[in-house]
Amino acid sequence: MAGGEFALIEQLRCRLGKTAGGVRLGIGDDAAWLDPAGRQLVATMDTLVAGRHFFPEVSPEDLAWKALAVNLSDLAAMGAEARWCLLSLALPRREEGYGAWLEAFATGWSALADRHGVTLVGGDTVATDGPLTLSITALGLSGRGVMRRDAARPGDVIWVTGTLGDAAAALDLALVERGQERRVVLCSAPQRDALEARRLRPTPRLEFGAAALADGVLCAVDCSDGFLADLGHILKASGVHAQVALDALPLSPDLADLARSDPECLQRWPLTGGDDYELILCAAPALSTAMQEVARRLSLRLTAVGRILPATPDAQAAVTLTWRDEPLSLPSSWGHVHAL
Repeated sequence: MAGGEFALIEQLRCRLGKTAGGVRLGIGDDAAWLDPAGRQLVATMDTLVAGRHFFPEVSPEDLAWKALAVNLSDLAAMGAEARWCLLSLALPRREEGYGAWLEAFATGWSALADRHGVTLVGGDTVATDGPLTLSITALGLSGRGVMRRDAARPGDVIWVTGTLGDAAAALDLALVERGQERRVVLCSAPQRDALEARRLRPTPRLEFGAAALADGVLCAVDCSDGFLADLGHILKASGVHAQVALDALPLSPDLADLARSDPECLQRWPLTGGDDYELILCAAPALSTAMQEVARRLSLRLTAVGRILPATPDAQAAVTLTWRDEPLSLPSSWGHVHAL
């Protein structure tokens, strides 16, 4: 990829390497030179591999959006302001080259990056004999610390932004279409399109995360592996228990309609499905009014789904699950497990 690599880097620089505040030197040198202006730096990194994290035939526009969104969602969970990104692309050889593909990729990337003022400041491109692989490092700033997984306290209310389960339902539908899943899901074309849009183009809740931190919320995590799995990270780190009402989990109208006739899906999609990239927050009850006001201002759905309780030695699990105030058995799997 010798000559082609530098052409692709130049294409990325021209399309995405814009001049921005805090960037003293961006794409084109051995490293980026950034100026955080006395604020604290928050960093995250994620890698996506074709065939494991996304279907190889996904459009480059959708791939770019989601690859960036999953990283920005991590910054949102910390309450950080997203500022800069580094992008690494490992590209399989293809006869037609990557010029047109990269142009489409840049369009999808810009659609989300411009919305949040995020600038691409460097990265790498390489050829690979393996699948298409993207690695993104996202950098954000905070002037007031961050929200953490180990800060949940007994008495806290458990909140969820947006809705849960759409992406998991869309993935089931996609697997059925590809003959990789035998599950029967009755779904109209408009419903499928709405669910697929949520799977391919999740919305990182950066504005809400930053506002929650400013209002005094200390604990959050983004919902990527499944609600139970990600809430479990908080419970383990904080050494606490939780009570969660399954019937309180927020569903979109499309998902509620699909799941109404299938109780198993009603539990599996929103509770353990993952890929939602919403925020799970634990906050003192005194902060409830402020959080609801921020959500109203952002036109964002915000739902209280449970409460943090003290850990007890005799508890069978870290979560007590209920349905209409009656105890409900926990599923055997709490969400996606990263196999190595």
